[in-house]
Amino acid sequence: MWKKIAVAGATAAIIGGAGTAALAVSGTSTPAPSTLTSASSGSANTANPAGGNAAKVAKLGKRGRAEGIARLRKVLHGTWVTEDKSSKTFVTHAAIRGQVTTVSATSITVKASDNVTQTYVVNATTKVHTRAKKTGAAIADVKSGDPVLVAGIGTGTLTATQVVDSKK
Repeated sequence: MWKKIAVAGATAAIIGGAGTAALAVSGTSTPAPSTLTSASSGSANTANPAGGNAAKVAKLGKRGRAEGIARLRKVLHGTWVTEDKSSKTFVTHAAIRGQVTTVSATSITVKASDNVTQTYVVNATTKVHTRAKKTGAAIADVKSGDPVLVAGIGTGTLTATQVVDSKK
């Protein structure tokens, strides 16, 4: 059950923490972690929003889920793998919340506050959301220095599925 809570919590954090975001479904035959550059070697328990106590989340019900989601809203970056039940393939997802360091028509690089940097490929299927343009936003509307949440899929090379620019 904790796996369902972790996946739901991570998805809710992405959606609730940055406005509207929905991850695209795509598949790969084997799961593999994405390569990340990190300035710190510490690890966090990202599999369980209750900090390692799935029974506590189940016992607390709505309050436990709300606490888990509140913790996940503070997440700077993460990687997780889901299984597409219909095709039995695995999808590696990654997300980062931080500041845009470079952006072009084909890529976006984001640096989190802990100095982790991720670069995502931007293509025609990447959905872009900004506060200024509720609909019809494009990657050209995102500028270097803007605070963003980027979610994507892939192993090694990440492809952005969502870019949410929260600059006012």
